[in-house]
Amino acid sequence: LEPTELFLRKSGGELATRMYTFTDPGGNKVSLRPEFTASAIRYYLERADTEPLPLRLQYCGPIFRHDEAQGYRQFHQTGAEIIGAAAPESDGEVLALAWEGLALVKTPSPTCVVGHVGVLHLMLEAIGLSHRAQAFLIASLPRLKQDPEESRRVQEQAYSLGLMKSAENVGGSRLLVDDMEEKEALDLLQDLFHDPLSGLLGSRSMDEILTRFIQKLRGGDDPQRVERAISLFSRLASMSGEEQQALPQIRSLLQEYGISPTVLNPLEKVLASFHRRCPSASPTIDVGLVRGIAYYTGMVFEILAPGPQGTLTLCGGGRYDGLVKALGGEKDVPTLGFAYTLETLLDLLPEKLEERHLTSSNPQRR
Repeated sequence: LEPTELFLRKSGGELATRMYTFTDPGGNKVSLRPEFTASAIRYYLERADTEPLPLRLQYCGPIFRHDEAQGYRQFHQTGAEIIGAAAPESDGEVLALAWEGLALVKTPSPTCVVGHVGVLHLMLEAIGLSHRAQAFLIASLPRLKQDPEESRRVQEQAYSLGLMKSAENVGGSRLLVDDMEEKEALDLLQDLFHDPLSGLLGSRSMDEILTRFIQKLRGGDDPQRVERAISLFSRLASMSGEEQQALPQIRSLLQEYGISPTVLNPLEKVLASFHRRCPSASPTIDVGLVRGIAYYTGMVFEILAPGPQGTLTLCGGGRYDGLVKALGGEKDVPTLGFAYTLETLLDLLPEKLEERHLTSSNPQRR
């Protein structure tokens, strides 16, 4: 059991509907552990004054989630975290550890897929998007990857969320407000709108209404920049393949959009670190891989393998340098890790494949 807030602060609410949460006899809101990373960071924070960095932790145990298709699920994860180690060397270390660990169980035909959330942010910064717009578009990548036609719906959603300025606000009025201090803009709007707003404010003061109006004028991005970023991501989402093939294609696409290929340097350094440890490995590059969890900040990866009923995800992980502070630390500490799902690994063992067909109908298998 852990405090529910620990997992909500870590995942941004993405696991909220899948956790088993209740109030304990002391009135505390607690949850069965849905994953290990937050617990590992909590362990470090309790010992931060005495533990030297980098700190390497290994864990194994049950986790509990609700699945819409399967209902209640209890399964086991084993994994590792490195706390206090910066990229790219530690990224290569984690990738190598995850990759070589699968060799011990002789996993058939695994594929290591590598992406980099930090590189995606650099691309969008080069286009000139705000952090809010960057977060939205990166979170939209899985949709664009699944269906390129989603680009129009992503654009409509960006507008409805206030991430894009309306056409009438992309002219001089926007520049006037942007160039002013907020107090100056507020004073000007008060002079302009004091009489018309009298009696229409309801429970909010005129200052509150006008301050929100200023924030809205400033809050959206240039629509042309957002549309350009969506176009880029729609094309990037479908680009994946072996390193020697994918990276030149991505560089060419970036040049087409006027973005320096040097934004790929963080990813290339991670791959170089991985190759030094595992020279025979041939990873797949997929910049559309974001793993659906908001706290990743750098390298992300998954290791896949063919299973009896389709492709299986054997493990996944990445870098989340802001997580320590988000969970109560005094400052950001570079952190990364990964986890295997043990049941999936065991079912792929050669001696288990035949047994699986004999026992799949047994509910105790779960």
